[in-house]
Amino acid sequence: MQTTVGRPKDLEKRKHILEAAKKLFLKLGYHGSSMNQIAKEAGVTKLTVYNHFQDKETLFSCAIEATCEKTINASLIRLNANSDFQTHFYQVCELALHIINLPEAIKLEHLLLELAAEQNPLAMQFYNVSHQRMCDVWQDFFEQATQFKFIQPDDIEKQINLILSLLLGIRHHEVLLGIRQPPTAQEKQQIILESIELFMMKYKAQPQY
Repeated sequence: MQTTVGRPKDLEKRKHILEAAKKLFLKLGYHGSSMNQIAKEAGVTKLTVYNHFQDKETLFSCAIEATCEKTINASLIRLNANSDFQTHFYQVCELALHIINLPEAIKLEHLLLELAAEQNPLAMQFYNVSHQRMCDVWQDFFEQATQFKFIQPDDIEKQINLILSLLLGIRHHEVLLGIRQPPTAQEKQQIILESIELFMMKYKAQPQY
């Protein structure tokens, strides 16, 4: 991915271009945003945009990666044998629900679906810096939980699919379609507690005698 980074002034311009690109891509979609519009929004010339990003695809990838980095920004939870697993499990679920229901995250989801519908290869790049990054957080958590025998070992992909299905359910599809509001703080709490309860019914480690 070719980008040009130089003097502090250039870095400042690059930052403005990325901010403008994120704003327009989320508002207008990939095809609805032109390099001319992005340059105008950033307060630079179109030539300056191309000096930093070789094409629209590169700019899109960099802008979405920066957006996901800012949105997820998840510090991994470190477990040990004496950890309060239920509390940490709640925290990871809370983080996931918070991120997934951010207005910006919902717009990103719409943008991903737009690209996927036309089989645009950018969809996979987008997926890797958004959905896959969050799955990596879950994988790390469940690997530790298995290591310290808080949960029974199993295929981690199955465990991730189960917890996400419990947390999101049909409701998230309705939120994406705009026919239902994201859950309130009280509803999130109930969703998380019920999801953990159901997950642990299947995976709670058996006591060692």
